[in-house]
Parts: sequence; structure tokens; C-alpha cells
Amino acid sequence: MTRGTKKMERSEHALECSLGSVPYQLVRSSARRTCTIQIDEQGRVAVYVPFRSSRRFIDQFIKEKLRWIEKCVTQARESYAVVEEKRFGHGAEFLFLGKAYPLEVVPGSGKRVQIGFSGREWFVYMPEDIPEEERERRIRAKLIQWYRRQAEEIVGGRIFHHARRIGVMPQKVAIRSQKRMWGCCDYQRQLIHINWQIILSPIDVVDYVVIHELCHLIHPNHSRLFWREVERHMPDYQEYKDWLRTNHTAMILP
Repeated sequence: MTRGTKKMERSEHALECSLGSVPYQLVRSSARRTCTIQIDEQGRVAVYVPFRSSRRFIDQFIKEKLRWIEKCVTQARESYAVVEEKRFGHGAEFLFLGKAYPLEVVPGSGKRVQIGFSGREWFVYMPEDIPEEERERRIRAKLIQWYRRQAEEIVGGRIFHHARRIGVMPQKVAIRSQKRMWGCCDYQRQLIHINWQIILSPIDVVDYVVIHELCHLIHPNHSRLFWREVERHMPDYQEYKDWLRTNHTAMILP
């Protein structure tokens, strides 16, 4: 490995615990100096370690975190089971800016599925010749399309508002799908990416994510200076950070 070249290696393993055999991905990275464990919304486990960590060291690290892993995997699996049961049909409820609104499916006269929002509920106009087994997939696609348009408009406006207030301005803002993050910032290129699903949360939570990423244009890390900057522009940010941690599974569309 030449100096300055980052090296990464991924491998699949399993750990034994009270849940049985739990698979996990081990990620070795030459850029990493500490160990950490991430568990996603489906209960999938990833262990990140410095590249030259010994097997014995890794096993001991996992052993010390075993009870925490069991707790988090159990919670994630239970929450995601509810997500998987979510249906995209008449009467189903979906969040928008922190409030749940029902979905009403009505016969449509055109050839394409159309969606509208009245402020109290969604209306999906469904052509009668679309097969029953296709309808939920079509509704899901239209709903996500609608969410993305709203995210581009609302999040874009909030970024412009807070950027002027903070005194920064990103070179580019992109609304996209992100599995594990609500937002991310490329400090070098001054780019911000926001997960469109944040539009399901209350507007104050949207503002927290926007302010969080804008502050990374000043501090490209999570140092004390960074969190002081966030607090300066949103003194009660911890409330909205906690809201995301508690409600993130409710914002996942299966």
C-alpha cells in the first residue's frame, strides 16, 4: 500500500447471541482510527475497524458491545416488521411534515395514475384497467414522486433561508435517496445532499437537518465547535435530533 492510498476490505461474518446467529459485515479501513458498530433500520449489523486490527481485538470489541447489539437489532427488526406491513391502498395513512394523512383511491378516467393532495388527504385517481396486483406498486411510485417534488421545493426554500442567516451558501444542493443519512455535506466541493424522506418529518426537524448540513460548510466534522455552531442557530436542536432517532422508522416507505 503506497503512502496516502486508502485501503478498505469488507467480509461477511456472524456473531452468536441470544437472538441466535446474527450476520454482520466487517469493514476494515486504513482511514479509520477507532472502532464503531452501525445497525440499520432493518437490523443489519456493520462493524468498522482500523485496517490492521487483529481478529482477537475485533472479537473482544464485539463481545463488549453484545448486549447493546442484541437490544438494537431486536428494536430495529420489530420496527421494520411494522414498516413491511404498510400497504399502499385505500385508507392507508402517510406522513407529510409530521402529520398523518389518509389516502383515498378513486376511479380515474385517464390512462395514467394521478395523485393530488387537498391538505387533508391524498387522492389517487386509478384507471380501472390497471390490474389489482399492479395498483399498490403504482401508488407507491406516484407517492414517492410527489414527496420528492415537495422536498425539492420546501427543503430548497429552507436551505436558502438558513444559508443567508448563517452566512454560507452551498455551490449545489441535491435532493436524493439515502439509506442511512438524512443529509450529507461535501466540504471540499461545498455540496449538500438531503434525503427526500425528511419531508415526512415536522418542519422544525427539516430545519434541524438543513442547519446541521449548512454548519458543515463551516466545520467539516462533529467537533465541539461544530455543535456550538448548530446550537447558535438552533438552540433547541437536541429536541429535533432526538425526534429523528425515535421516529426514523415511521418515515421509511417499504
